[in-house]
Amino acid sequence: MIRSRSRLVAALCGVLGFGLLIGFALGRAGSSGDDVPADRSADAGFVRDMTVHHAQAVAMGETIRGRTDDADLALLATDIVLTQQAQIGRFSGWLEQWELPMTSLEPPMWWAPGMDHDIAGMEHTMPGMATPDQLAALETTPVDDAEVDFLTLMIEHHRGGVEMAEAIVPITDRPEIRRIAEGIIESQRSEITVMETMIQARVES
Repeated sequence: MIRSRSRLVAALCGVLGFGLLIGFALGRAGSSGDDVPADRSADAGFVRDMTVHHAQAVAMGETIRGRTDDADLALLATDIVLTQQAQIGRFSGWLEQWELPMTSLEPPMWWAPGMDHDIAGMEHTMPGMATPDQLAALETTPVDDAEVDFLTLMIEHHRGGVEMAEAIVPITDRPEIRRIAEGIIESQRSEITVMETMIQARVES
């Protein structure tokens, strides 16, 4: 059993790494035009922030996938992990092609219209992000409770991702960013509906 599980984990890690590489290659191939975004541009800010946002979703998905015996929940978590890993690769490919650093000293969401930028530093965060304590609890609480916690946290996380994507769509002039943002909006709204149904089924059982 332990050896089988180790082989499964190794295979999944290989798939995740492959997805990241594919996303990176698509990012380098899919950036449009000769003009590239400036370091302090909304496009670069969105890409950097969404990379961090996606990374947390991947971490949560990997945690619950390793604990749950619910095949539907494991499938959902796997889809979230693979999709967002591939998009992280694409974001990284864009930043490299634009010759921009992967990180910035700007506070999260500084680029979004309507955000209060007066407070520089760590008080700003991205919408929907889970706290360190919430992430730790996913690994330690009884699995039935952790499943509900995961769904609850991921619904809020997806809502935050949709908010971020909706913020960039009207202000970007790069078609590749608009396409991926619109894709995030559509797919994460759909997954929110699925997760709400999963929570309701657990409440009623």
